[in-house]
Parts: sequence; C-alpha cells; structure tokens
Amino acid sequence: MSLRLKHEQEFNHLLAKALRSANPAWRVEVEESRMLKESAADRVDILITQNDAPPVAIETSYQRGDADADAIARLGFHYKKTMAEIRTAIAVELDESCRRLARINKSRPFDYAIHQKTPGGTRRFPAAGFMRGTYLDLARLAASTPIPKEDMERVAGDVADLVKAAAGLLKDAIPPDQLEGISRTMYQRSALSGLRTTALLWLNAMLVQRMLIGGVHSIPPLTANPSECASAWRAIRAINWRAIFEPALRVLDGVRAVSPGLATRALELIRQAVEIIEGARMGSGMSIGAELFPLLAEDRKESAAFYTQAPAAEFLAALTIKRDAADWMDPDLFGKFRIADLSCGTGTLLRHAYRQVRTYHEQAGGSARTLEALHQGAMERGLCGADVSPIASHMTSTSLAVMSKQPYDRTNIGWVGVGSGDRTGSIEYMKASSVSDLLAAGFGISTGRGAGGGEGNGGGSPDAWSSEETPMSVVAKDGDASVVIMNPPYSRTRGGQSTFDMAGLSDAERDACQKRWGKLIRDEPCNKTAGMAATFLCMAHKKTRAGGRIGFVLPRTAAFAKSWELTRCMVETCFEDVTVVAVAGGRALGRTALSADTNMEEVFLIATKMDRPGKDHSPVRCVTLHEPLTRVGEAAEIARAVQDGPDAGAIVMGASEIGVSHMFSTSDGGPWSAVGSSSDVLEMIKNGLLCGRLLDVEGDQVTVFKMTTIGDLFEVGPTHHLIGHLKNKAPIGAFTFTPVVSNADAIGRYRSMWESAGREQKSLLASPTHKGTEHDAQKVGPMWSKRTTLFYQKNMTWSSQAMVAVMTRHGVVGGSAWVGLKHSDRRVMKAFALWANSIFGMVTYWANGQRSQQDARSRMQIGAVKKVQCPNFALLGDDVLDGAAIRFDELAGLEKQSTPREKRTAQGGGQNGGGERAHAEPLSLLPAHQSADDGSRGRISAIVAEMLAAPGYDYDELTRLWCSEPSVMKRTRSKARRGTAGRA
Repeated sequence: MSLRLKHEQEFNHLLAKALRSANPAWRVEVEESRMLKESAADRVDILITQNDAPPVAIETSYQRGDADADAIARLGFHYKKTMAEIRTAIAVELDESCRRLARINKSRPFDYAIHQKTPGGTRRFPAAGFMRGTYLDLARLAASTPIPKEDMERVAGDVADLVKAAAGLLKDAIPPDQLEGISRTMYQRSALSGLRTTALLWLNAMLVQRMLIGGVHSIPPLTANPSECASAWRAIRAINWRAIFEPALRVLDGVRAVSPGLATRALELIRQAVEIIEGARMGSGMSIGAELFPLLAEDRKESAAFYTQAPAAEFLAALTIKRDAADWMDPDLFGKFRIADLSCGTGTLLRHAYRQVRTYHEQAGGSARTLEALHQGAMERGLCGADVSPIASHMTSTSLAVMSKQPYDRTNIGWVGVGSGDRTGSIEYMKASSVSDLLAAGFGISTGRGAGGGEGNGGGSPDAWSSEETPMSVVAKDGDASVVIMNPPYSRTRGGQSTFDMAGLSDAERDACQKRWGKLIRDEPCNKTAGMAATFLCMAHKKTRAGGRIGFVLPRTAAFAKSWELTRCMVETCFEDVTVVAVAGGRALGRTALSADTNMEEVFLIATKMDRPGKDHSPVRCVTLHEPLTRVGEAAEIARAVQDGPDAGAIVMGASEIGVSHMFSTSDGGPWSAVGSSSDVLEMIKNGLLCGRLLDVEGDQVTVFKMTTIGDLFEVGPTHHLIGHLKNKAPIGAFTFTPVVSNADAIGRYRSMWESAGREQKSLLASPTHKGTEHDAQKVGPMWSKRTTLFYQKNMTWSSQAMVAVMTRHGVVGGSAWVGLKHSDRRVMKAFALWANSIFGMVTYWANGQRSQQDARSRMQIGAVKKVQCPNFALLGDDVLDGAAIRFDELAGLEKQSTPREKRTAQGGGQNGGGERAHAEPLSLLPAHQSADDGSRGRISAIVAEMLAAPGYDYDELTRLWCSEPSVMKRTRSKARRGTAGRA
C-alpha cells in the first residue's frame, strides 16, 4: 500500500510540474494538507487555482474507481485561501506504466474523466469509461471547465435581471424626448433597446475597470457615484481601451445631465452585477456578449440575429484550428496569422478561436510575458471582426480585450452599415478589401496612444494596414486570412421573411440592398435563393489564403437544397479535408441548438483551401454526433475525438460511441446525403444504389442495373405556381382549386393531385384531392395538356405519410405536394410507382431530399426531383415491364381490360388513364417510418428486387437500418421557438 501511495505522490508531482508549464497563469498545489476549509486533514492530490476562476481538483489513482470516488468527494469543499468552492474535479486513472515515468512528455496519454457539481447532483463526463489524452489535453479541460454550465446560466440570468432593472429605472424617469436622444446615441431603434444597451455598456466598462485594478496602472476602485465613475473611466480611456469607455461615457454624461440621482441608482445596480460575477469567480470566463446579449436583445428574430452557443463555438474552433497549423510559440504569431469573422455578432467564435491559439501558445511553452505580446498582436493585427449591429460589434471588441490586461492600439473590429443608399454590410467584402467602420466614426478606435493625445481616432501600428485603407475601416483582404470562422445570417426573401430587415430599413432601402446584393454575387457560385449564408461561404473562399481553414455554422439545408448546389460544388473543388458535422435526430434544437433562440437544424462545415481549384471533387467526411454539444470543455474533447476518429466507422469516447463517420463523394455539388446519417452500412448500400449497384450488408454486389434520373426518364411538372392556386389565396396560374368533398366529386374535368393526405393516401392508387375552375383562360389549355396519371411526392413526412408515388385512374394535374411524371409507356410508370414505394425508392428519395431530422421530413423542389436517380425502366424488356404492370394492378386493386401488351402510347401513358377499373381491395401501407413492420411494403420491395434481377435480396435488413435513422424515426416536436438565422 505504501509503495502504491509513494508512486502516486511521485506521479502527482510530475503531473503538477507539467501542468504549470502548460498554463503560466495557474497556481498548482500538489499533495498539500490544510488546503480545504472543511477538512484540514484531507489532502487534494493536485489543486489548480487562478485569480478569476474557481479551483479545480485533480485526483489520481492506480486503483480502478478510486480516482472517481476521490474526485466526487472533493466537490463542494472550499479552498481555504480564497473560500472559493470546488465545483469541478477531474479523476485521472493511471496504468502500471506510470510507475516507471521519470517525466511526463507531450505524447504520453492518460485516462481521465470530469465530475461537476450541479443542482441535480453530480455529473460525470463521459458517462462511462474515460477520455484519453496528454497532459496538454488535461490542462485544456481544466482551464475551460472550472465553472459548471448551470452556474454560468444562473449568474447570467441574475446579471441580466439587474441590467434590465437599471434600464427600467432610466425608462421610468427620463423624459420621452431625451429617451429618444439616448437611443439615437446608441444607434438603437427603440428607447428600451437603447437603455438596455446603456446599462450593458456600463457593465462592460465596470468589468474592464475591475480587471485592471491591481495592474501596472493605478486604477481607482468601482463606485456608483456618477462623477467619480466618469472621472475613472476618462482616466482609463486616456491610457487605453477607448472603444470600451468612450461609448459608456457618452451615455453616462447624457443620463447625468438629466438626473445625477437616477444615474447613481442605475450604476449601483450595475455595480451589484459586477459583484455577482466577481463573487462567482467568473472573471474572463463570462463573455458579456455570449452570455448576456442573447438574454437582453429584443429584436433577434426580426433581424435574423441568433448567436452561437459557447459549446458550439468551442467545438468549431477546436476542429478548425489544427495543432500543426503554425509556430504557436512565436509571440509575434499574429504578425502573419489572421482570424476573421465577417459576421461576428458578439464575438463568440472569434473569442473561442483566439482562446484556441492562446492554448496552443501556452502549451508550446509561452510565458506571461509572451502572452502579453500575443494579445497585443491579436488585437491590433490578428483578429478581424465586422457586424451590422453596433452594440454586438462593441461586445466583440470588449470580450476580446478583457482576455488580457495588455494595452493595444487600434483594432480591426467594427460596425459595417446596412442601408444609407445600398450598403449591404459585410456582403460588400465580396468585392472590397475594406468597409467603413461606423463604430470608429462614432466613438473612435484609438487606444489613447495615437494622434490627438488619446482623444483622436488615429494611431495604430503603421505596418498593420496598407496605405490605401483608411483608419476608419475594417480590412479583410482577399487571400489574407489563415482562418475564417463564421455563423453567418441565414436570412433569405421567402415565405413572408425578408432579407435586410435587421436595421428597420424602408422598402426602398431594402430593395436597393437586394439589388446591390445580386450585383455583388452575379459571378459567384451562390444565389439569393440559398440565402445570405451561401454568400458568406463564397466570401470566405475569397478571403482565405491557400492552406487556410474555414469553419462555419450553416443551416442543414446547405447540405441538401438545390439552391446550394453551386456553393457545394465550390466547396468540393476549391477545398480539401472537408468535414461536415451534424447532430442526429433533431436533438440540437432549442436550448441545445448550435445557435441560441433558433429551432432550425444546423451543421458545422470545416475545410482547408486548396492552392487552386481541383479537377476532381473532394470527398466529404460526414460525421453524425448522437448527442448535442452542451458544455464548454467537453465540446473540445468531443472535437478531438472527431478529429482523431476514423474516416468511416464509429467515433468512441470512453466506453461509449458518441458518433459515426462516413466518407461521401459527389461529382456535381449534389446533396451531401450522408450528412446526419447514423449507419455506415446504410450509407454503403445507399451509395451503391445511387450508382446502380445493389449491395448486401456485407458490401458484396448482388446485381447491377442501368440508372438514369427522373428528369431524363419522364416529362416532369409543371410547378403548382403555373398550375393554379387555392381559393382565397394569391391568384396565380391557370386554375382556382377547391377541395373535393366525395369520391364522386373526385371524377371530372380539371382535377388535381394538389395536397398530401396521409390518412387517405395509403395505396398505390389515389384519388384527386382538388377540383378546379378556370382562372386564366389562356393558360388553361397548356396546363391541362400536362395532365398525367403518375405523381411524385415533393414533401415527404416519413412519420405520417405512406406514399412516395401514386397513380390515378384518370389523367389530372399536379399541385403543391405532388408533381406529375409523364411517360408514353404506362408500364414504365407503373414500374416506377412500385420502385418509388419500395425500400429502394424511399432510400433514394431520402438521399436526395432536403432533410429535416426534427420532424422526419424530406422536401424537394421540382429541380431537385428531376435529379433523383432511378433505374432506367425504359430499357427493361417487355416481359419485365408487363410483369411489373400486372403486379401493380394486383396491388392497386385493378382489373385489366386489355392484354399485357396493351397499347404503349401517350394515350395509355398519360392523359386519360389505361382503362382499369377497381375489382379488389387494394394494398394498404403504413406510414413510411413503420416500413420495417409493414408486410405490404415488404411485398412491394420483393417485387422491385425481382424486377431488378435480384430475387431473394434481403430487403428486410436494409429496411430496418433505414427506419432506424434519426431523420426517419418519429420524434416529439420541440417547443423551442423557430428562427431563421444564425450569427456568431
């Protein structure tokens, strides 16, 4: 026993020495008694403390389970020197080889797990088993997780309440005309927005002031006295940090002029908020922008401003900035290393990217002195941020500034305007290397060491910018950025939503911006239909240097939608090492979403820019995580597991599979159908199927067949906009439609398969859902000539609908949910209807559709329908087609009036039907997600397998795999608010 304890103690001293070298800001105490207030006898193996964060305990053991028990036992105790509570403890399990260690190096891995005290008890990560990493990975985890998520949320909520209360005091006491003046000063549209902004600016200033106390400058203590507060802020502004204190002073002077007493009461609330943050030992661990702004902003939904959650930001930064990307030890790294976010919001992504660089610098041997030089370079040259919100841009600058006490000259972070003619904010960077910084024009960005003795807007490093740029601009040169990391706005003009609505522009200004946007992307591989996110992705391609990296949060539609095809093709041909990460099953929504306050499914895209576009399309590594990212620190560990995991296969952490990886290839920017998929076997079979190869679960080829596309095999369409409209809706197209009310009502002229009706449409033969009257006489003839008897679903909800394709007895037109497919040979149409409703056709639809996992839905526009792969049934022999037609009729409950070799003309294939009449009970199908338990679906799949010369194929296993996919399974819909966009 004593020998084991001796070795543990020796190991603890070695580990403590290594941890000290990894983070120069830490105090690392090892094997010391009397550290804990509650128990002087208890000895913590290793205790990490720092000035502005709670302590973290590390417990080690050679005995399995001892480290976990000891780590849990440390939670809730208080560090005697500061009385700070230990809420995080790390258990390190040692193997026997650790007995022989003379030192700990950067390649030596250990097993560890993290325990945190939460309101519901103790939480362990991973739930079972251990993470495995070096002391550098352990140091990073300890640095990023001292504050449990629940504590951050509680403190953020308390502070937000005080900020709102301070704003409420101002609102109740300040006359309306003066309220408007303060709002104008803060570039806000409503008085309350301006007052909350005022309180937030004061909180920012007080936090920075508190951070600077005790440093090299003589900084006075915090006070709620307005004149003393203003005097202190002016003194700090004269030293540095002008962009932080100038706007705070402006509004403070305005409120003091109205009522000094009111200013005192409001400042006192803000001072209490600072004390709450300090008492919780949050320090720089709380980003005001990341934690508070989403709780205070009032117009995020209108402006499409949804901000990146901190765990998502850490995960993306960890994947985007690789450990081997630069000489991290170089304190002048930012002389050549650039990180840009041209839709920076409150700076969450820039902050986490910069933290990643600081971590690598510390791990490479950086000291407190070199960290100061690194920070100055980052603020002056290395970090580029722009946003259309002035207060968000201000928060970005502040949240980065407080990461060090080191002064700096002017930054490259600012506010870029929208409107005022046709300005489009950061979209101007599509053609420009610099855009005017309105924040600099309003408040100045000098730190006090430039022209004007601290009151001017000049200054800065003369070699940071070329002579053609003004000091009033945010510069982002083409081919200059080492890393572009963004969560761009997703907004697009569609379905009642409008772009350029974030600044309350007039219709004329919005139209001018729309035209300007179109002009800027005219020759780019993106379009306005895809929304702004595609534009920003193309912009990142321009700004990134060869070998540089991009990291994006994007809507899931980016992986599937037809409107994104050009942009996906650009990614495939201009980038390599492409990775797309999704969370399975619509789990990353609401509070666990990648972007706060949105219920939209999103993905991460990470890639490396090639020297020049390639002829071949890069494969895409598609990673599906089984659970959402919820905590900082853990997110970085998950990112490391993804980075080190296999290209194809399970991604494991501890004793659990946390995700799965697939490699996917396309040649034309088609849908990245592997995104969100959770089965590598299904992916293998699906990829073969799309190429006309039927594989079994072992990957052996069963049969091959000629593939084509729906657009090449059939006449497709037209769209419902051309066909007509529902009564009382916008009058477009040839017909006005009303629902049919009976089976008899479904027969007659101008009938339409307009909408999906999951409860009624359960068999291969369907009745029209609507009847029409003439709306535009000139369009009626051409539209009615497009009638057919075969229809393909455009909006498939796997959890409630059964039919991917149906046929009608008589020729009708399509509609909003169903698109018509027309062919001269009715047998081909019947064969296709069987295929589409088999497991093979459903998998093909699922692979091509714009997929939503939260509601088990796949959607397609007509352009995407035309590209869906299917066997070329026209090349099958007459015997096969005749047999398919007979089987279709049997399953549809039809009796044939003619011989199998019936007429194969347009008359038989399209407008008037094939002369069948019902004579038996048709086959009824269950909703698609229940296909594994649906014998009727199995009968159709067996017929199709035989039709493709693969009788006896085990379609049951394929069906089971597909029905288990998160994007197919039925889920309870989230009650979180829906949103339309994201921003970092």
